[in-house]
Amino acid sequence: MTARATLHTIARPFRWLLARLRRIFFSVRAWVLFILIIIGLLVTYYVLASQVTPFTTDAYVQAYVIQVAPQVEGQVVGVYVKENQSVKAGQLLFEIDPRPFQYKVQLLEAKLTAANYAVAQMEADLAVVKADEDKLVAEEAYAKVVHEQELEIYKQDATTNRKYLDAVQKYKTATAARQRGQAQIKKAEDALAARIGEEHTLVAEVQAQLRDAKLNLEWTKTYAPANGYVTNVQLRQGFYIHTGTPVITFIDTDQIWIVGNFRENTLENVRSGQPANIAFNNYPGTIYQGEVDTVGWGVVQGQGVPSGALPAVNEPANWIRLAQRFQVRIRPPTTESERPLRVGATCSVAIYTNDKHWLNPFTRFWQDVISTFDYLR
Repeated sequence: MTARATLHTIARPFRWLLARLRRIFFSVRAWVLFILIIIGLLVTYYVLASQVTPFTTDAYVQAYVIQVAPQVEGQVVGVYVKENQSVKAGQLLFEIDPRPFQYKVQLLEAKLTAANYAVAQMEADLAVVKADEDKLVAEEAYAKVVHEQELEIYKQDATTNRKYLDAVQKYKTATAARQRGQAQIKKAEDALAARIGEEHTLVAEVQAQLRDAKLNLEWTKTYAPANGYVTNVQLRQGFYIHTGTPVITFIDTDQIWIVGNFRENTLENVRSGQPANIAFNNYPGTIYQGEVDTVGWGVVQGQGVPSGALPAVNEPANWIRLAQRFQVRIRPPTTESERPLRVGATCSVAIYTNDKHWLNPFTRFWQDVISTFDYLR
């Protein structure tokens, strides 16, 4: 074997290794370039989508939660709902012992009858004193005439002193009786004049008390304020409950909405009425249609509190300040009865500010992927 052939044989593995390294180098470079292109496309999509199709996974279901409290106090004699039961508006929830309130109503009904009788008696008394008034006026007039006659006779020394003084006394007595009668008429008229509207104050006062007692009697029964669910039912028959103390939690299902917390730099194009897709974590794999209701106008971070001192300015905690999040309220879809929306349930929301934008299918696909992964959470 020649020296040249020997060298060729020795160099062959090195040439193979060099070629292999060259292929690996170009392959790695291609993958790096590919990854950079993918990252660039994702960043571009993220920037554009945040303006055209804002998306958040920080969203949840909200509803009015009502603390049901009695309006009167007493012992519970009946609880007519169970934990997490669905109820209709006006359905009876629980009842307080009505007997003390019934007794109060009966007592005031009796007092009302007595008050009406008292007013009727005052009217009768007024009629009597007015009838006596004519008699007293006539008696005074007669006594006055007799007094004047006796006075003239007395001046002529044609009568006795005793008879004259008797006429004077009778005249004074008749005048006093008439004045007393007028005072009694005035008193009776003033007593009857104490009225509220068309009713005498005695009657009006008892009527007001009676209405209050009847209202309290009605309040011994507490009804559902709307359609919804009762939860946290800790109430039992025999409990003594107090006015204004919550005993049942009620969730109003007539008014349910979704709150999505969106970054402030994604809200420029968001308006009421725009379509929104919603994926609920408790119903994975399904996208529901909703609609933007309102965009929040503030958060507590920007609220000033009057203190009389100069405002405190805090240094930002991060070198790059994170965007503030504002609440966007979404009108939810009308889901099937077998898929109710629970208060506090989490979801993702995508808002479509332009119905025909080319980015919409990509955002829809991304939300489908996230909704599918909810099966694994």
